[in-house]
Amino acid sequence: MDDATSLKTALQFSEDPIKTTYEWVKHHNKNGMFRPFFAFQQFIQFSFYNFENPYPTFLLNIFIVLIGVYLFSKNFISRKNILLFYSLFFLWPYTYDWLFLPSLNSKWGLILFGISLSLKNRPFTVVIKFLLGLFSVLMKLNVVILLPLSFYSEQKEGKKLYTTCGMILGLIIQTSFFFYYPDSYYNTGIIETIKAIEFFTIQNLFVVGIIFVILFDVFYLEKNNDGRMKIFSCLASIFIGLAMLNLRNSSFAYLGALLIFPISTYLIFLYERLNKILKLSNNYGVALLVFSLILSNIFLLNPRLQRWSDLDKITSNDFTSQAVYFCEEGQKMINIWDVEKNNKNISYFTLYPDIYENIYLWTYNHKDQFRFIEFNESLKVLTNNLYVIDPFCEESTAFLSAQLNKCNVDYIFNNEIKLIRVNSC
Repeated sequence: MDDATSLKTALQFSEDPIKTTYEWVKHHNKNGMFRPFFAFQQFIQFSFYNFENPYPTFLLNIFIVLIGVYLFSKNFISRKNILLFYSLFFLWPYTYDWLFLPSLNSKWGLILFGISLSLKNRPFTVVIKFLLGLFSVLMKLNVVILLPLSFYSEQKEGKKLYTTCGMILGLIIQTSFFFYYPDSYYNTGIIETIKAIEFFTIQNLFVVGIIFVILFDVFYLEKNNDGRMKIFSCLASIFIGLAMLNLRNSSFAYLGALLIFPISTYLIFLYERLNKILKLSNNYGVALLVFSLILSNIFLLNPRLQRWSDLDKITSNDFTSQAVYFCEEGQKMINIWDVEKNNKNISYFTLYPDIYENIYLWTYNHKDQFRFIEFNESLKVLTNNLYVIDPFCEESTAFLSAQLNKCNVDYIFNNEIKLIRVNSC
């Protein structure tokens, strides 16, 4: 749904940039965050979007992400380890969220962060460095994960901490809005947030494992002060990232995309020290990168492309009765694209052009024309009912196991995502 609302924001910005910026600043403020560049970010991201051919938009997003990744590597990774860095980057599961979800905005903050650290401390650049540090956090709060790495980089090179101070000011501003708007989208209350944390996600367990390795390293292996400072900066970044991921929503694993930067920085530093002892060959870099691309394509990219293909085939199916889609946000998203493909008279992208935050207005006014409806627990499973079973929606897979597996059904579409019709139950 984020991509659809971001695209609508880009269209509105192209018509009236000042009003669109104002409305979205107001929207994010009451949600507990200050994001003055949000509308402009969407306009840049979706300026080339074409409903008949969206590929240029995705290619642009990949290009933007890789610019940020390159700038980070320029500041923190030596040239001899660059292939190892990119291998780790492409093996990180949430890399492909970043590459193929244009609405994820932390990439803009990463670019500003990288540019700021690349600039030399000169009289005419210090203000620019400070502002870039500030704006990087205002682009997306997640970028504050990189704050300890900024501190390490600037102090190591003997620079004054302009980027770091800018990021700290950005954090103060965001925190002020967070606490000024309690019970908002971002600030759901500390107790309720902690109760909702899913501690044993794969990402949490992996990151905690990395933390234990780092703690063992810093207390028992690394004795050099600069090395310990580098390790502590990586550790602090990982702790911030882990805290933000879980206090926001631990099930939103893609929010951990930025964690790969402190993790890869530490792992490469560990490899450099081990290599001094083990004298490993440096000729495997290209092979390792090719291996990581093949592996990540098989297990990370292809399933995503298959999912998109399944959704396209389901919305292309000419069934006339309504089908239940269990997860609320997914149900809104699939209806937006289904309407765009099959019933453009009520297109989300053309109706209500002067009304902001209009997704709920559009949904309310046109829900009777939607082919995909919400699940109603009070209704029984009846003959000819249609259900979409999406493995990314646990509610639907649980319903399949508990209810539909007891029924006689037909699979109108049967792949990773399934469209099921009940014959009898």
